[in-house]
Order: sequence, then structure tokens, then C-alpha cells
Amino acid sequence: MAERKTREEKMSAVQQKLENGVREIFSSEKYKEYIAAMSKFPRYSINNCILIASQYPEASLVCGYRKWQKEFNRVVNKGEKGIMILAPSKGKVEVEEELYDENHKAVLDENGKQKTEIVTKEYQTFIPVYVFDVSQTQGDPLPLLATELQEQVESFQDIKRILEEISPVPIYYEDIQGEAKGYFNFVEQKIVIKESLPQLQTIKTMIHEIAHATLGHGSKEDKFDQSSREVQAESVAYWVAQMIGLDTSEYSFGYISGWSKDKEVSELKEHLELIKETADKISQAIEEKLKEIKPEQEASKVYEQEINYNSSHRARK
Repeated sequence: MAERKTREEKMSAVQQKLENGVREIFSSEKYKEYIAAMSKFPRYSINNCILIASQYPEASLVCGYRKWQKEFNRVVNKGEKGIMILAPSKGKVEVEEELYDENHKAVLDENGKQKTEIVTKEYQTFIPVYVFDVSQTQGDPLPLLATELQEQVESFQDIKRILEEISPVPIYYEDIQGEAKGYFNFVEQKIVIKESLPQLQTIKTMIHEIAHATLGHGSKEDKFDQSSREVQAESVAYWVAQMIGLDTSEYSFGYISGWSKDKEVSELKEHLELIKETADKISQAIEEKLKEIKPEQEASKVYEQEINYNSSHRARK
């Protein structure tokens, strides 16, 4: 009972650090620069958001070919396939209309027929246009709130292997082009992590994507919007990392504030219990696996010491 209480106290301390850390980001100069850049990106309708997600699930920042050049000094990579969305388009058409007077009576000509006139009418339709995600472009860097984690991790290979074991779906490592460090594909039921990331960034990204998979993001039952999904996954990643002795605040606080819809981080508050429950589940699974590894490692050390002793003893003989 005492051990469980200690764990709950630790969870509460992590919660407080998370809330305070994210709140501080909103008053930083870095946040002002970030918001100035983000305000240049167009807002898309829900239908276009669905179109983008269906064609390019890992899309994050999207705009047209010319806008990338003009506003951000970035160019679309050669050979990239555009993401099709629907854009409103106005047109004009000439139609013949019957004439009525101010009393709504038909205006007749000398032959008693109702007069008509040609009028020009405007109409709106939708046409397909193509946009590109930031990962499909190159050029000047965009302002970032999240700083890539460069630190080494003690027992990196052990923790990495444990995360692979407890993940609800297989984890693959690929050369992901662009800004994305990883993604969870619900349809294919897999997680992909960018190769050659620094150790702490790799662990943090793995936990983030495992959180997506654990929470069922992308399923038919998933009722959350993208900002809520990202705040949930990164909050879980920060929480789990803290529980196993790793600090991802340089990345997590900025990432969460970047996805939040408001400075109150309503997504975090609204889904706090779900985040906490998921973080507890994942961190406990990691901790249990680490406990299993320790005796194996101790036994291995003893065995190596015995081998070394016997070898040196034989050599002396």
C-alpha cells in the first residue's frame, strides 16, 4: 500500500511539472515567433482535413506550392506528389430572366408577351487543387517550439527493446523524409520511427507513437480531433519518460503548446484522467520489464567474472 501511495505521489508531481512547463511556454519569445509563422498557414475545412489525412496521414503543416515559396522561402522537393483538396471557385454565367414590375406583375411587350432580359449571375463551385506538407519541402527552417533531444540514455538498448515488446503494434525504423520523427498508421497497424535519431529522442518518439496506438487513435471509435490526439500522446510520452527517470521537457512542453487550441491547454485538462491512466499503464509495463532484466544482468556479470577468474587462474598455473 505504501509503495502504491509513493507511486501516486510521483504521478502527481509529474502532472504538476507538465502543467507548469507547458504554461511557461506561452509567455516565451519562442512562442511569439512560432505563432507569427503559424498564422500564415491557411485554415482548412473539416472536409479538406479529412482529405489531407486520408492521403497523407503524417501531414502536419500544409499549404500550396507558391505559398511555400513566397511566405516561407521553401521549395517543394522534386518528384513530390501533391495532396488534393477542394478549393472554392467563383464563376459567371449569363441567363435569360423574365421581367416583372415593382408590383411583381409581368412586363409585357407590344405583342402581349412577357419581356425577358439577359443577366449575369455569379456562382460558386469547388475545384481540385494541390497542397504539400512541410515534410515534402526544403529551405529555410520554420520556427519550432520543440527542441530535438540530443542526450544519451543509460540502458538505451534495453529500454528500446522493452518498448518494442510492449507496443500494441510492430515498430519499424525507416529513413523518414522531412520533419516527422515517427508516426502510427492505424490502417496498417504499425509504428514507424525515423532512423538515426539521438537516443533520448528515439525513446521519447517511441513512447509517443505507442501512446497513439494504445489510445486507438485513427480507429472508427476515435472521436478526438488531431490537436487532442497529439496533446494526449505527447503528454503520455513526457509522463512515462519522467516515471522511468528521463527528462523530455525541452521537446514535450513546446510540442504540447504547439498543438493546443488555447493557452489553458484545454485538451490536457479535459483528457487528464485518460492521459494519466495510459501513462501509468505504459510506465508500469516498462518498469516490470526492467525488473526482469536486472537479475539477468547480475547473473551475466557473475558468469563473466567467473570466466575471467578461471581464465586468469589457469594462466597462472
